[in-house]
Amino acid sequence: MFELPSILTAQSLLDKAFGRAAKATAKGPDRATRARNLAVARVRVAGEAITGTLRGYVTGFPSIDRLPPFYRELVDVLVDRGKLKKHLAAAGWAADRAREITRDYRRRIGRASGPAIGGLRREAYGRLSSLVTQVSSDLDALIEARRAFRRVPEIDPAVPTIVVAGYPNVGKSSFVRAVSTGRPKIAAYPFTTQGVSLGHIERGAMRYQILDTPGILDRPMAERNKMERQAIAALTHVADGVVFLLDPSESCGYPLDAQRRLLDEVQALFSSVPIAVVEAKADLVATPSKYPRVSVLTGEGVPEVLELLLAKVTSRGPEGAPRPVAP
Repeated sequence: MFELPSILTAQSLLDKAFGRAAKATAKGPDRATRARNLAVARVRVAGEAITGTLRGYVTGFPSIDRLPPFYRELVDVLVDRGKLKKHLAAAGWAADRAREITRDYRRRIGRASGPAIGGLRREAYGRLSSLVTQVSSDLDALIEARRAFRRVPEIDPAVPTIVVAGYPNVGKSSFVRAVSTGRPKIAAYPFTTQGVSLGHIERGAMRYQILDTPGILDRPMAERNKMERQAIAALTHVADGVVFLLDPSESCGYPLDAQRRLLDEVQALFSSVPIAVVEAKADLVATPSKYPRVSVLTGEGVPEVLELLLAKVTSRGPEGAPRPVAP
């Protein structure tokens, strides 16, 4: 979704800057002039490498305030917006200071002679090193922020989107794998899904997006963790249809009554979105049910449930107006 620059640690940035500086060359009519010009060139190259790299980090991150609502909320869940702004501001400040230090020492070295030239170059290197070290923690934070940004899936607003929701470990990821190109991680313990992941379904000329989301617990919004809030963001901003999975076997580790309370909440909050309620793990339960059942283990009910859902799905048109799609 986001094309972000690779972020270097403080030490790697200094290695890059001084490595480039070591390759600098200079000319002059005599040895003293060449030494002066070489020192100036090395400080310039090192300073420009630091300035340009840090400035690239600042301009390379998208403005969260300008992102579409889903991405803005999802990124805000993954990365503290206020802290990210502070880290980027620190990188911008360091870029400006590196430029000032470079300009100052190039001028001073240009006026120096003899042993003072080498001393000023080392002093400039020391100032630049201290500056980069000062924002070391900010660079580390930007590295983590970049990883979070890169986990955000690219959702096409023109393609109908199905969101798979429910309690942890009810079989959401298995369902997405069974019906689409999505390959979310699967394991037999809660909260395996750490973030939303995207798959696609092809039906003739129609294409659908299907989002696997982290499990949501039946509890107040203020108590929900970052993973749960990612699922809520997907339901709120991009769902044209919802598959809500129940696990009547309760092998997920949560009672069916709690799962039903969450279903009631989702139906109340997203009453304008078509919701297909499906019971998963049909191979583990034999009692009758008013809901369709699926078993991704045996394949039972998967094609029927998918067709039922696709027939319900609508795509949001301009200003939120539904636009019918082919069943």
